[in-house]
Amino acid sequence: MKKVYHLLFSLVVVLIVSSCSSGNKAYKQGDYFKACQESIDRLRSNPKNEKAAYVLTSSYPLAQQTAERTVQNAELANQTDKYDVIVYQYERLNQLANDIYRCPKALELIPRPKEYVSELGAVKQLAAEQAYNLGLKAFDYDTMDQARVAYQYFQNANRYVPGYKDVLRKIEDARYEATLRVIVQKPFTSNKYQYSADFFYTNLISEMSQNAQNRFVRFYTEEEAQSIKMRNPHQFIALNFEDFSIGNIKETVNSKEVSRDSVVVGKVKVEGKEYNAYSTVKAQLNMHRREILSGGILSLRIVDAQNNRVIQQRNFTGEYVWGTSWANFKGDDRALTNDQKRLCNQQAQLPPPQQDLFIEFTKPIYTQAVQYVRSAYSRY
Repeated sequence: MKKVYHLLFSLVVVLIVSSCSSGNKAYKQGDYFKACQESIDRLRSNPKNEKAAYVLTSSYPLAQQTAERTVQNAELANQTDKYDVIVYQYERLNQLANDIYRCPKALELIPRPKEYVSELGAVKQLAAEQAYNLGLKAFDYDTMDQARVAYQYFQNANRYVPGYKDVLRKIEDARYEATLRVIVQKPFTSNKYQYSADFFYTNLISEMSQNAQNRFVRFYTEEEAQSIKMRNPHQFIALNFEDFSIGNIKETVNSKEVSRDSVVVGKVKVEGKEYNAYSTVKAQLNMHRREILSGGILSLRIVDAQNNRVIQQRNFTGEYVWGTSWANFKGDDRALTNDQKRLCNQQAQLPPPQQDLFIEFTKPIYTQAVQYVRSAYSRY
């Protein structure tokens, strides 16, 4: 048994050691940045690791050379993404230098890792300018797709140089033009149920808006659209309770005879001695059930705001059944079970207000509608 434990322990040690890479594999594969990072991590935990030290001193100069050659090639190629490439390489070199400074053994092996702070600052200015100008060019096409391209360019410009020129306003302008604007119309019912319909609508649009976060689609209430004087929505979502009924009553009575055997019903004397008398007791049990049925249909239409064409349409149904039960009996109560006695002591409960019944039957409709809208706008 001890040999087995020793073998298992040895296997665990081997796995732990093998999982702590010295970077040698990455070095042999020519991934010099990764080799540097892995060797530095290893030297933090084990400063005496000779293999990690060898990998770091061998791979660091090659990582520098590789990055600088990539920078030179990007400048010569003059591609639209050249500054993105250059920024990325300088950021990697600076991060590598920072990692070395935070590892005493690595700093001992490479006392002065080169940092490219001024170079990075200068190229970030150029990168921001290039991204900003490309964003302006894309935005001028005045299409939703190109507005999304412009939005990404403006975001890049702001990432390189926060607050570059008027890029923050450009980001908002591009996002607005890139976003599908959908006005969700409120369903109207009779005044008696309008409060509940409004409650349903408020929760629905809140859930839709939450699902649309960080995407190029936004849902507006009619009040919101009016407050910003929106003149060019792309779509409407029209909601309407096509048919609903509240408070349909259904009552049932289930009558049955119940009995129990061997119940003490009195005393008898036999040869001068008194004994219990047993018999079967019976009762007529009437069980009452009252149900309030509510249900309805919501139609949801997605309409093109430019030509009033219906793009998609779906009906959703929901129902809710509220119920109360009670009972009464005639006869001997000893024939009843405890549950039956409890039911006989109950009275019919009063139903909830009709506004509440309306809300209850719309809950399954709400779930269906949210899923449908999420699917319909998933590509934005």
